[in-house]
Amino acid sequence: MQRRLLQTLAGLGKDELQRWKEKLSKIAPKEGYQRIPQALLERADPAALAELLISYYGEEYGLQLALLAQALCSAEQAAMDVSSAIASAGSLKEHFIDQHREQLIQRVRRVDGLLDKLYNTVLDNEQYQSIRAERTDPEKMRKLFDLLPSWNRACKDQLYQVLEAKQKFLIQELKGT
Repeated sequence: MQRRLLQTLAGLGKDELQRWKEKLSKIAPKEGYQRIPQALLERADPAALAELLISYYGEEYGLQLALLAQALCSAEQAAMDVSSAIASAGSLKEHFIDQHREQLIQRVRRVDGLLDKLYNTVLDNEQYQSIRAERTDPEKMRKLFDLLPSWNRACKDQLYQVLEAKQKFLIQELKGT
C-alpha cells in the first residue's frame, strides 16, 4: 500500500504536485484525524508526502486521501481544459471560406478543376459526381458549399489552398491585398 501511495505521488509533475498539495490541505479529514500542517506539505517531496500521509492517516486512509486529492486535481484540470477549448473556439476567427461564401459562389470559374483537386481528399466519388452534374459554375459552387457544414477546418483549409492556387487573383482581391 505504501508503494502504491508513493507511485501515485511520484507520478505527479511539479505543478500537478503543487495543486495536489493544495487540494489535500483543503480536504477535511474524517473524525479522529488532523490535517497535515501546511508548512510540512509545502516543502515535502513525494517520498516525504507518502510518509506524512501514513504517519497522520495510516496507509489505507492515507491512500484514500491521496487518490481523492488526485481526482480533485484531475477534475479541476479537465474543467480548465474544457474552459480553454471553449475560449479558444470562441476566439477563432471565422474561416476565409465561410467569410466569403457568397462572393466565392458567384465569382469562381472553372469549378471542375477545383473539384479534381478536392477529389478523394475532401470529396468522395458520389459528392464529386453530384457537383459536376450541375450546369453552371455558380450552381456547382453552391452545391460544394452545401457540404461545408460537415467539414472540419482541415477540409476548409484544403479548399482555400486549391482556390488560392487556381483563383489567385480573386483570392487576393477578397483578402484585400
